[in-house]
Amino acid sequence: MKRLLVPLLATLLVGAAASVWLARGEQGPRLEGDCPLYLTWRGDPTTTMTVTWLCRDQDAPEPAVFFRAAGDGAWQLAGGTSGIFPHTGWRLHRVELTGLTPGTLHHFLVAGEGRIHSFRTLPSTLERPVRFVEGGDVGKDFEVMDGVNRLAASVDPDFAVWGGDLAYCNGDPDKAWRWWRFFQSVHRHLRTPDGRLVPLVVTPGNHELPRDGGAADCYLALFPAADGRSYGALDAGDYLSLLLLDTGHLAEIEGAQTDWLAGALEQRRGRAHVFPVYHRGAYPSVRDFENRHARAVRAHWVPLFEKHGVRLAFEHHDHTYKVTPALREGRPDETGVVYAGDGAWGVDTRTVRADAPYLRRSGSWHHFHEVTLEPHRRTVRSVAADGTEIDRFEQAVAGGR
Repeated sequence: MKRLLVPLLATLLVGAAASVWLARGEQGPRLEGDCPLYLTWRGDPTTTMTVTWLCRDQDAPEPAVFFRAAGDGAWQLAGGTSGIFPHTGWRLHRVELTGLTPGTLHHFLVAGEGRIHSFRTLPSTLERPVRFVEGGDVGKDFEVMDGVNRLAASVDPDFAVWGGDLAYCNGDPDKAWRWWRFFQSVHRHLRTPDGRLVPLVVTPGNHELPRDGGAADCYLALFPAADGRSYGALDAGDYLSLLLLDTGHLAEIEGAQTDWLAGALEQRRGRAHVFPVYHRGAYPSVRDFENRHARAVRAHWVPLFEKHGVRLAFEHHDHTYKVTPALREGRPDETGVVYAGDGAWGVDTRTVRADAPYLRRSGSWHHFHEVTLEPHRRTVRSVAADGTEIDRFEQAVAGGR
Protein backbone atom coordinates (compact mmCIF):
# COMPACT_ATOMS: atom_id res chain seq x y z
CA MET A 1 0.00 0.00 0.00
CA LYS A 2 1.26 3.41 -0.89
CA ARG A 3 1.21 5.59 2.20
CA LEU A 4 1.46 9.38 2.04
CA LEU A 5 1.65 12.13 4.61
CA VAL A 6 -1.41 14.23 3.92
CA PRO A 7 -0.60 17.77 2.84
CA LEU A 8 -1.13 20.42 5.48
CA LEU A 9 -4.36 21.74 3.96
CA ALA A 10 -5.95 18.26 3.86
CA THR A 11 -4.85 17.62 7.44
CA LEU A 12 -6.47 20.83 8.57
CA LEU A 13 -9.70 20.03 6.74
CA VAL A 14 -9.88 16.53 8.18
CA GLY A 15 -8.94 17.81 11.62
CA ALA A 16 -11.71 20.40 11.44
CA ALA A 17 -14.25 17.70 10.50
CA ALA A 18 -13.08 15.62 13.44
CA SER A 19 -13.36 18.57 15.81
CA VAL A 20 -16.93 19.29 14.72
CA TRP A 21 -17.88 15.63 15.08
CA LEU A 22 -16.35 15.34 18.53
CA ALA A 23 -17.88 18.63 19.63
CA ARG A 24 -21.34 17.30 18.81
CA GLY A 25 -20.70 14.51 21.32
CA GLU A 26 -21.98 11.83 18.92
CA GLN A 27 -21.31 8.14 19.50
CA GLY A 28 -20.69 7.59 15.79
CA PRO A 29 -20.94 9.31 12.43
CA ARG A 30 -24.20 10.57 11.00
CA LEU A 31 -25.85 7.94 8.85
CA GLU A 32 -27.43 9.88 6.03
CA GLY A 33 -25.99 9.04 2.65
CA ASP A 34 -26.08 5.89 0.59
CA CYS A 35 -22.62 4.29 0.75
CA PRO A 36 -22.65 1.60 3.45
CA LEU A 37 -19.18 0.45 4.46
CA TYR A 38 -17.82 -2.52 6.36
CA LEU A 39 -14.51 -3.71 7.77
CA THR A 40 -12.73 -7.01 7.22
CA TRP A 41 -9.23 -8.40 7.43
CA ARG A 42 -7.21 -9.70 4.51
CA GLY A 43 -3.99 -9.62 6.52
CA ASP A 44 -2.79 -9.56 10.12
CA PRO A 45 -5.68 -8.32 12.32
CA THR A 46 -3.22 -6.74 14.73
CA THR A 47 -1.67 -4.40 12.13
CA THR A 48 -4.11 -4.15 9.19
CA MET A 49 -7.72 -3.30 8.41
CA THR A 50 -9.57 -3.47 5.09
CA VAL A 51 -12.24 -0.83 4.49
CA THR A 52 -14.83 -1.68 1.81
CA TRP A 53 -17.86 0.31 0.71
CA LEU A 54 -20.58 0.27 -1.92
CA CYS A 55 -21.60 3.41 -3.79
CA ARG A 56 -24.23 4.14 -6.44
CA ASP A 57 -22.37 7.18 -7.77
CA GLN A 58 -20.54 6.21 -10.95
CA ASP A 59 -18.56 9.46 -10.76
CA ALA A 60 -17.31 8.84 -7.23
CA PRO A 61 -13.62 9.68 -6.74
CA GLU A 62 -10.99 6.99 -6.73
CA PRO A 63 -11.07 5.14 -3.39
CA ALA A 64 -8.91 6.67 -0.68
CA VAL A 65 -9.04 6.60 3.11
CA PHE A 66 -7.56 9.05 5.61
CA PHE A 67 -6.58 7.35 8.87
CA ARG A 68 -4.61 7.80 12.07
CA ALA A 69 -4.23 6.21 15.47
CA ALA A 70 -6.22 7.95 18.19
CA GLY A 71 -4.09 10.74 19.64
CA ASP A 72 -1.84 11.08 16.59
CA GLY A 73 -1.72 14.52 15.02
CA ALA A 74 -0.98 13.73 11.37
CA TRP A 75 -3.39 11.87 9.13
CA GLN A 76 -2.13 9.40 6.55
CA LEU A 77 -3.69 8.52 3.21
CA ALA A 78 -4.12 5.12 1.61
CA GLY A 79 -5.37 4.43 -1.90
CA GLY A 80 -7.23 1.34 -3.02
CA THR A 81 -9.08 -0.42 -5.81
CA SER A 82 -12.49 0.01 -7.40
CA GLY A 83 -14.76 -2.07 -9.61
CA ILE A 84 -18.37 -2.77 -10.49
CA PHE A 85 -20.33 -4.90 -8.05
CA PRO A 86 -21.79 -7.90 -9.94
CA HIS A 87 -25.29 -7.61 -11.42
CA THR A 88 -25.59 -3.92 -10.48
CA GLY A 89 -24.27 -0.53 -11.51
CA TRP A 90 -22.82 0.06 -8.05
CA ARG A 91 -19.16 0.75 -7.43
CA LEU A 92 -17.32 -1.48 -4.99
CA HIS A 93 -14.37 0.32 -3.37
CA ARG A 94 -11.71 -1.31 -1.21
CA VAL A 95 -8.74 0.15 0.68
CA GLU A 96 -6.38 -1.89 2.86
CA LEU A 97 -4.69 -0.06 5.72
CA THR A 98 -1.37 -1.57 6.84
CA GLY A 99 1.34 -0.79 9.36
CA LEU A 100 -1.23 -0.07 12.08
CA THR A 101 -0.50 -0.19 15.80
CA PRO A 102 -1.74 -3.38 17.53
CA GLY A 103 -4.51 -3.10 20.10
CA THR A 104 -5.16 0.55 19.26
CA LEU A 105 -8.18 2.69 18.41
CA HIS A 106 -7.92 4.30 14.98
CA HIS A 107 -10.03 6.97 13.30
CA PHE A 108 -10.65 7.02 9.56
CA LEU A 109 -12.77 8.64 6.90
CA VAL A 110 -13.41 7.93 3.27
CA ALA A 111 -12.13 10.70 1.01
CA GLY A 112 -15.02 12.79 -0.21
CA GLU A 113 -17.41 11.54 2.49
CA GLY A 114 -16.47 13.81 5.38
CA ARG A 115 -17.65 11.51 8.21
CA ILE A 116 -15.26 10.06 10.76
CA HIS A 117 -15.48 6.39 11.74
CA SER A 118 -13.35 4.33 14.08
CA PHE A 119 -12.07 0.78 14.57
CA ARG A 120 -9.70 -1.03 16.89
CA THR A 121 -6.96 -3.43 15.86
CA LEU A 122 -6.54 -6.67 17.81
CA PRO A 123 -3.75 -6.80 20.39
CA SER A 124 -0.66 -8.84 19.55
CA THR A 125 -0.88 -10.63 22.92
CA LEU A 126 -3.71 -11.30 25.35
CA GLU A 127 -2.73 -8.26 27.40
CA ARG A 128 -6.46 -7.69 27.82
CA PRO A 129 -9.47 -9.98 27.23
CA VAL A 130 -10.45 -10.24 23.57
CA ARG A 131 -14.15 -10.65 22.87
CA PHE A 132 -15.97 -11.66 19.71
CA VAL A 133 -19.56 -12.42 18.82
CA GLU A 134 -20.41 -15.42 16.68
CA GLY A 135 -23.42 -16.67 14.71
CA GLY A 136 -24.70 -17.49 11.27
CA ASP A 137 -27.70 -17.42 8.94
CA VAL A 138 -27.72 -13.68 9.27
CA GLY A 139 -29.73 -11.51 6.89
CA LYS A 140 -32.92 -13.16 5.74
CA ASP A 141 -35.15 -11.01 7.97
CA PHE A 142 -33.42 -7.64 8.04
CA GLU A 143 -35.46 -6.23 10.92
CA VAL A 144 -34.40 -9.15 13.10
CA MET A 145 -30.84 -8.75 11.87
CA ASP A 146 -30.89 -5.05 12.79
CA GLY A 147 -31.97 -5.85 16.34
CA VAL A 148 -29.48 -8.67 16.90
CA ASN A 149 -26.71 -6.50 15.41
CA ARG A 150 -27.49 -3.75 17.91
CA LEU A 151 -27.57 -6.19 20.82
CA ALA A 152 -24.38 -7.95 19.77
CA ALA A 153 -22.57 -4.63 19.34
CA SER A 154 -23.67 -3.56 22.82
CA VAL A 155 -21.35 -6.15 24.43
CA ASP A 156 -18.36 -4.25 22.94
CA PRO A 157 -16.90 -7.02 20.74
CA ASP A 158 -13.57 -6.77 18.97
CA PHE A 159 -15.06 -8.46 15.89
CA ALA A 160 -17.97 -10.58 14.64
CA VAL A 161 -17.75 -14.06 13.08
CA TRP A 162 -20.54 -15.17 10.73
CA GLY A 163 -20.61 -18.76 9.51
CA GLY A 164 -22.41 -18.45 6.21
CA ASP A 165 -25.81 -17.61 4.72
CA LEU A 166 -25.30 -13.87 4.97
CA ALA A 167 -27.63 -11.83 2.73
CA TYR A 168 -29.69 -14.65 1.19
CA CYS A 169 -28.96 -13.39 -2.30
CA ASN A 170 -28.75 -16.98 -3.64
CA GLY A 171 -26.58 -15.73 -6.49
CA ASP A 172 -29.70 -14.23 -8.07
CA PRO A 173 -29.02 -10.98 -9.99
CA ASP A 174 -32.49 -9.77 -9.05
CA LYS A 175 -31.61 -10.13 -5.37
CA ALA A 176 -28.24 -8.38 -5.44
CA TRP A 177 -29.97 -5.46 -3.66
CA ARG A 178 -30.04 -7.61 -0.53
CA TRP A 179 -26.32 -7.05 -0.10
CA TRP A 180 -26.91 -3.28 0.03
CA ARG A 181 -29.48 -3.71 2.79
CA PHE A 182 -27.22 -6.23 4.55
CA PHE A 183 -24.34 -3.77 4.74
CA GLN A 184 -26.65 -0.93 5.70
CA SER A 185 -27.46 -2.96 8.82
CA VAL A 186 -23.76 -3.52 9.50
CA HIS A 187 -22.96 0.15 8.88
CA ARG A 188 -25.74 1.47 11.08
CA HIS A 189 -26.20 -1.10 13.82
CA LEU A 190 -23.04 -3.19 14.26
CA ARG A 191 -21.32 -0.43 16.23
CA THR A 192 -20.07 -0.61 19.78
CA PRO A 193 -21.34 1.82 22.45
CA ASP A 194 -18.40 4.14 21.72
CA GLY A 195 -19.21 4.13 17.99
CA ARG A 196 -16.55 1.71 16.73
CA LEU A 197 -17.38 -0.33 13.63
CA VAL A 198 -17.13 -4.07 14.32
CA PRO A 199 -15.00 -5.93 11.72
CA LEU A 200 -16.48 -9.01 10.04
CA VAL A 201 -14.96 -12.48 9.66
CA VAL A 202 -17.04 -14.77 7.44
CA THR A 203 -17.33 -18.20 5.84
CA PRO A 204 -19.60 -19.16 2.90
CA GLY A 205 -22.95 -20.92 3.18
CA ASN A 206 -25.33 -22.47 0.68
CA HIS A 207 -27.27 -19.21 0.21
CA GLU A 208 -24.17 -17.50 -1.16
CA LEU A 209 -24.55 -19.64 -4.32
CA PRO A 210 -27.24 -19.92 -7.00
CA ARG A 211 -29.73 -22.66 -6.15
CA ASP A 212 -29.10 -24.38 -9.48
CA GLY A 213 -25.33 -24.25 -9.19
CA GLY A 214 -22.86 -21.68 -10.47
CA ALA A 215 -20.52 -19.05 -9.15
CA ALA A 216 -20.92 -17.02 -5.96
CA ASP A 217 -20.13 -13.78 -7.79
CA CYS A 218 -21.42 -11.35 -5.17
CA TYR A 219 -19.91 -13.15 -2.18
CA LEU A 220 -16.49 -13.48 -3.81
CA ALA A 221 -16.49 -9.82 -4.82
CA LEU A 222 -17.30 -8.73 -1.27
CA PHE A 223 -15.08 -11.25 0.52
CA PRO A 224 -12.30 -12.23 -1.93
CA ALA A 225 -10.95 -15.71 -1.30
CA ALA A 226 -7.38 -15.86 -0.05
CA ASP A 227 -5.04 -17.53 -2.55
CA GLY A 228 -8.04 -18.53 -4.62
CA ARG A 229 -9.42 -20.72 -1.81
CA SER A 230 -12.77 -20.35 -0.07
CA TYR A 231 -11.23 -21.56 3.20
CA GLY A 232 -8.30 -20.36 5.27
CA ALA A 233 -7.08 -19.20 8.65
CA LEU A 234 -7.12 -15.88 10.45
CA ASP A 235 -4.42 -15.67 13.13
CA ALA A 236 -4.05 -12.98 15.78
CA GLY A 237 -0.76 -12.79 17.62
CA ASP A 238 0.21 -16.04 19.31
CA TYR A 239 -3.16 -16.66 20.97
CA LEU A 240 -6.00 -16.96 18.40
CA SER A 241 -6.66 -18.88 15.20
CA LEU A 242 -9.98 -19.02 13.38
CA LEU A 243 -10.08 -21.86 10.86
CA LEU A 244 -12.67 -20.70 8.33
CA LEU A 245 -13.95 -23.74 6.47
CA ASP A 246 -16.23 -24.41 3.49
CA THR A 247 -18.75 -27.23 3.90
CA GLY A 248 -19.12 -28.13 0.24
CA HIS A 249 -20.21 -24.77 -1.18
CA LEU A 250 -17.19 -23.59 -3.16
CA ALA A 251 -14.85 -26.43 -2.15
CA GLU A 252 -15.29 -30.10 -1.34
CA ILE A 253 -15.12 -31.12 2.31
CA GLU A 254 -12.81 -34.05 1.64
CA GLY A 255 -9.56 -33.95 -0.32
CA ALA A 256 -7.55 -30.74 -0.59
CA GLN A 257 -9.47 -28.88 2.12
CA THR A 258 -9.14 -31.72 4.63
CA ASP A 259 -5.41 -31.96 3.83
CA TRP A 260 -5.09 -28.22 4.40
CA LEU A 261 -6.99 -28.47 7.70
CA ALA A 262 -4.69 -31.22 8.98
CA GLY A 263 -1.65 -29.07 8.27
CA ALA A 264 -3.22 -25.93 9.70
CA LEU A 265 -4.07 -27.65 12.98
CA GLU A 266 -0.59 -29.14 13.24
CA GLN A 267 1.02 -25.72 12.65
CA ARG A 268 -1.08 -24.19 15.41
CA ARG A 269 -0.32 -26.64 18.17
CA GLY A 270 0.18 -24.79 21.43
CA ARG A 271 -2.01 -21.81 20.55
CA ALA A 272 -4.39 -21.05 23.37
CA HIS A 273 -7.55 -20.51 21.28
CA VAL A 274 -8.17 -22.39 18.02
CA PHE A 275 -11.73 -22.48 16.63
CA PRO A 276 -13.04 -24.09 13.43
CA VAL A 277 -15.97 -22.15 11.93
CA TYR A 278 -18.16 -23.54 9.14
CA HIS A 279 -21.75 -23.62 7.90
CA ARG A 280 -23.21 -27.15 7.71
CA GLY A 281 -22.97 -28.97 11.01
CA ALA A 282 -21.52 -32.29 12.09
CA TYR A 283 -24.14 -32.46 14.84
CA PRO A 284 -27.33 -30.97 13.35
CA SER A 285 -30.16 -29.80 15.57
CA VAL A 286 -32.89 -30.03 12.91
CA ARG A 287 -31.65 -31.97 9.90
CA ASP A 288 -31.15 -35.72 9.74
CA PHE A 289 -28.05 -36.82 11.63
CA GLU A 290 -27.10 -38.97 8.64
CA ASN A 291 -27.40 -36.25 5.99
CA ARG A 292 -24.43 -36.40 3.65
CA HIS A 293 -22.78 -33.15 4.71
CA ALA A 294 -22.99 -34.00 8.42
CA ARG A 295 -21.51 -37.43 7.71
CA ALA A 296 -18.71 -35.87 5.65
CA VAL A 297 -17.77 -33.38 8.38
CA ARG A 298 -17.80 -36.16 11.01
CA ALA A 299 -15.75 -38.45 8.78
CA HIS A 300 -13.10 -35.98 7.62
CA TRP A 301 -12.87 -33.07 10.06
CA VAL A 302 -14.06 -34.21 13.47
CA PRO A 303 -11.22 -36.77 13.87
CA LEU A 304 -8.76 -33.96 13.15
CA PHE A 305 -10.41 -31.69 15.71
CA GLU A 306 -10.15 -34.44 18.33
CA LYS A 307 -6.59 -35.41 17.41
CA HIS A 308 -5.32 -31.85 17.69
CA GLY A 309 -7.11 -30.91 20.89
CA VAL A 310 -9.74 -28.52 19.52
CA ARG A 311 -12.24 -27.81 22.31
CA LEU A 312 -14.82 -25.58 20.62
CA ALA A 313 -16.21 -25.49 17.07
CA PHE A 314 -18.94 -23.30 15.55
CA GLU A 315 -21.49 -24.67 13.08
CA HIS A 316 -24.74 -23.30 11.66
CA HIS A 317 -27.37 -23.92 8.94
CA ASP A 318 -30.28 -25.26 11.03
CA HIS A 319 -31.81 -21.96 12.29
CA THR A 320 -31.93 -22.90 15.97
CA TYR A 321 -29.84 -22.51 19.10
CA LYS A 322 -27.67 -25.40 20.28
CA VAL A 323 -24.73 -26.29 22.46
CA THR A 324 -23.52 -29.88 22.79
CA PRO A 325 -21.58 -31.35 25.69
CA ALA A 326 -17.92 -31.96 24.95
CA LEU A 327 -17.96 -34.89 22.51
CA ARG A 328 -15.33 -37.39 21.50
CA GLU A 329 -16.23 -40.05 18.93
CA GLY A 330 -19.82 -38.94 19.33
CA ARG A 331 -20.00 -39.55 23.07
CA PRO A 332 -19.73 -37.16 26.03
CA ASP A 333 -16.12 -36.79 27.08
CA GLU A 334 -14.67 -33.80 28.93
CA THR A 335 -11.59 -33.92 26.66
CA GLY A 336 -13.71 -33.59 23.53
CA VAL A 337 -15.18 -30.80 21.40
CA VAL A 338 -18.18 -28.59 22.19
CA TYR A 339 -20.20 -27.78 19.05
CA ALA A 340 -22.04 -24.45 19.33
CA GLY A 341 -24.61 -23.21 16.82
CA ASP A 342 -26.92 -23.42 15.06
CA GLY A 343 -27.33 -20.35 12.85
CA ALA A 344 -30.23 -18.14 13.93
CA TRP A 345 -28.95 -14.55 13.87
CA GLY A 346 -31.55 -13.10 11.50
CA VAL A 347 -33.70 -15.89 10.03
CA ASP A 348 -36.95 -17.68 10.71
CA THR A 349 -36.26 -20.19 13.49
CA ARG A 350 -37.13 -23.90 13.38
CA THR A 351 -38.10 -26.62 15.82
CA VAL A 352 -35.28 -28.67 17.34
CA ARG A 353 -35.35 -32.42 16.73
CA ALA A 354 -36.62 -34.42 19.68
CA ASP A 355 -34.24 -37.33 18.97
CA ALA A 356 -30.86 -35.59 19.23
CA PRO A 357 -29.25 -36.96 22.42
CA TYR A 358 -26.02 -35.07 21.73
CA LEU A 359 -27.62 -31.67 22.49
CA ARG A 360 -27.00 -30.23 25.97
CA ARG A 361 -29.02 -27.03 25.46
CA SER A 362 -31.20 -26.11 22.49
CA GLY A 363 -34.22 -24.11 21.42
CA SER A 364 -35.85 -21.93 18.77
CA TRP A 365 -34.17 -18.63 19.64
CA HIS A 366 -32.57 -15.88 17.60
CA HIS A 367 -29.22 -15.49 19.31
CA PHE A 368 -25.50 -14.91 19.19
CA HIS A 369 -22.58 -16.44 21.08
CA GLU A 370 -20.33 -14.04 22.99
CA VAL A 371 -16.82 -15.48 23.39
CA THR A 372 -14.29 -13.88 25.73
CA LEU A 373 -10.66 -14.99 25.49
CA GLU A 374 -8.16 -14.81 28.34
CA PRO A 375 -4.72 -16.40 28.70
CA HIS A 376 -5.95 -19.40 30.72
CA ARG A 377 -9.63 -19.66 29.92
CA ARG A 378 -12.43 -18.79 27.53
CA THR A 379 -15.99 -17.93 28.47
CA VAL A 380 -18.90 -18.57 26.10
CA ARG A 381 -22.15 -16.78 26.79
CA SER A 382 -25.20 -17.30 24.56
CA VAL A 383 -27.62 -14.39 24.33
CA ALA A 384 -31.16 -14.41 22.89
CA ALA A 385 -32.50 -11.54 20.78
CA ASP A 386 -34.38 -10.12 23.78
CA GLY A 387 -31.14 -9.91 25.79
CA THR A 388 -31.83 -13.01 27.90
CA GLU A 389 -28.80 -15.14 28.70
CA ILE A 390 -29.54 -18.62 27.37
CA ASP A 391 -26.39 -20.38 28.51
CA ARG A 392 -22.87 -19.82 29.80
CA PHE A 393 -19.86 -22.11 30.13
CA GLU A 394 -16.10 -21.84 30.57
CA GLN A 395 -13.22 -23.86 29.21
CA ALA A 396 -9.84 -23.86 30.89
CA VAL A 397 -6.81 -23.28 28.66
CA ALA A 398 -3.48 -24.56 29.92
CA GLY A 399 -0.50 -25.07 27.64
CA GLY A 400 -2.69 -25.41 24.55
CA ARG A 401 -6.33 -25.21 23.64
